[in-house]
Amino acid sequence: MAMSGSSASGRAGRPISPDTTAAILAAARSLVVVHGFAAVTTAMIAAEAGASKQALYRRWTTKADLVLEAFLAQAQAEVDDPAAAEAGDDRLLAFLRRTCAALSTSGPALRSLMAAAQEDDAFRRRFHERLILPRRAALRAVLAEERPAASTEALDLAVTALFGAIWYRLLLDEPLDDDLARRLTALVRAGM
Repeated sequence: MAMSGSSASGRAGRPISPDTTAAILAAARSLVVVHGFAAVTTAMIAAEAGASKQALYRRWTTKADLVLEAFLAQAQAEVDDPAAAEAGDDRLLAFLRRTCAALSTSGPALRSLMAAAQEDDAFRRRFHERLILPRRAALRAVLAEERPAASTEALDLAVTALFGAIWYRLLLDEPLDDDLARRLTALVRAGM
């Protein structure tokens, strides 16, 4: 389950158990949501997961990479998954609602990860490649489906505007709610 660039898989030792990996990711996400990124230690994560600290370091090279992977799993399951939108749903509105809902619980942790990315160029690249780019691609696909005649430039600008507004509110700890999702949907449609 660990991904390239973040894991230390391939090291000698016992095989990596998927159950242990899942427990570590769940513990990391839960602890960081409750206590904040800075307050959570790898020892706390290991204890919560019932794993050794060595088990963490065999999978991830830094705490930031571990926490990033924990939140990637959430983004993939709760935001990107097109099955999360029911048939007949407004796909753009549904995507933005799912994004806002996910960020309502994980926002402070993502702010901390963004801060960590500002201090570490290599982590910033991984954060961008693994968290930001896939979300942009998922939103772009929703927009392209809705507006098949839209130019590449218009689609890219809409993605930037939507996520720019969301990150701005996230960084300022402003509400990310259903009302915002509706207003952003209306705004981007008026502009496209």
